[in-house]
Formats: sequence, C-alpha cells, structure tokens
Amino acid sequence: MKIRALAAAALAALALVVAPQAQAGAQTDPNYQWRTDPAAKVLAGKPFAGGVLHRVPGSWFDAQRAHPGAKEAASRGRALYGPGAPIYVGLYGMCTVAAVGTDGAGRKVALTAGHCGNIGDQVVAADSFAAGPTGRVARKNGALDYAVIELGPRADLTASYNGTTIRSTGGATRTGDTLCKNGYATGVTCGINWIADGVRQQSQVCAMAGDSGAPLYSGTRLVGLVNGSSIPRMANLQCMSPLQGPIHAPTVSTNIDVILRDLNAAPGVGNGFRLAG
Repeated sequence: MKIRALAAAALAALALVVAPQAQAGAQTDPNYQWRTDPAAKVLAGKPFAGGVLHRVPGSWFDAQRAHPGAKEAASRGRALYGPGAPIYVGLYGMCTVAAVGTDGAGRKVALTAGHCGNIGDQVVAADSFAAGPTGRVARKNGALDYAVIELGPRADLTASYNGTTIRSTGGATRTGDTLCKNGYATGVTCGINWIADGVRQQSQVCAMAGDSGAPLYSGTRLVGLVNGSSIPRMANLQCMSPLQGPIHAPTVSTNIDVILRDLNAAPGVGNGFRLAG
C-alpha cells in the first residue's frame, strides 16, 4: 500500500532546501494541501466545512493535521516519530509507522511495512518534513511484510501520536473483536476482525495506499501491523472516502507477536525491541 505519485516530487523538493545539517522550517511537505471545493468537502463527509486537508493522493478523507510536537521538533532540526506517524521512505514510499522504541543495543527504531522500501532507503517524518532524513531502513522480512527503521540522533520518540497511544504489544485477537488503526491516508478507523490465524488478521478496518505499516490495536495494545488489502488493488475496492462506510475490501495485517519473535530470532537492528515509554 505505498504511494508512488507525488512522493518523489516531495523528496526532490526537500533535497533542494535541506543541507546535511537540517535547516529548520525551510520547507513544508508539498503534499500537505488544503481543498475548499465542494467535491472534496462532500467526499470527506464534511460538506459545510471551510476546507479539508489532503495529504495522500487518492484519499478523500479530511487528513490528520501535522502533530504539533512534530512541527516543534522540526523547528529545532529534529523529527518526532510515534504510532501512526506518516513517513516518506526512499523516493516513492508514503507509509505509516506502527510503533517506536529501542532495541537491545539501545538504538532508536521504528516498525513499518516491509513493502514500503528497501534496505538502505532514507526515511523522512512527514510531519517533521523540514528536518530532512532522520532514519534508514535497516532490516526487513518480505514474507511477513515488515521493516525496521533505524532512527538517527535527531529523532525523538513518543508513545502517543495523533490520538493513538501504544503501551503494550501482543495477545490474541478473536473473530468479532473490534480493532482500530491509525494511518497516513485515512486516519483513525475501526472495524470488525473477521479472521485471526495466529500469523495474520483480516478485518473490516478502513485502509488504503499510504496506510501501510499502520498500527492495528485494541485500546493501547498493539496487535498487528497493516499490510494491505485482501483484494488486489486493481479491483479498486480500497477505502478512499468515509462515505463508503464498511463497503470496502478487508484489510490484512501481520500479528505483532509473530513480528517480534522474528526480530528476536536473529541479531541485528531491532533485536530486543522495547516500546517507547
């Protein structure tokens, strides 16, 4: 579920204004665009709003505003990461952070979807866009579709981000449970869990391209990481507008217990992952 349209332009714009040591406030995310036309407001389910925010191509949701703490961090040349934080990965990926913390070696790390980028790709926190790259993809597992981002010294971590707080990980999910996610493209949405086989969940949580990597949670407990749709994207059954209600493809996510077991099975970045407090 990564977006290729416009993301390359955003990173190119950033390269023009960010020196090796970030120039605080030099540039804002070019995909952060306000719309006031009637069509945009109606499709966002807010026909009488003064305007709606678009951040991900194809999404008609009124997007979440940049986290105030992330904007403040960017003014100091730093970046803020947390569960649900929007990120740019490499030249093309627009994805979401599932969780942040430290590993057994004390490195700051973030988890996202594996298909968002390749090992070595630089990562920019979209809400702290002016800070420039503050991490890189250090490890990934294609079969489980997760990636570990090693964050640099200018990255700050938080357990709470834009309405989502993660305090614990793991535990079984059952058919009929209500689960929620917080993603770049569609924000916070909740839905019924249809299938939980111990490795993946399929739920009626609204998600689309850009939400990849988002945390799937119950309360403050992280249970999974959003991967994509259970129906091929060419079928165009993504959840792109709140007007769809539950009429969209189910969302597939990987069980966080499986991800953490895999991380801890081999040495390297992410081994011994602990959530940020």
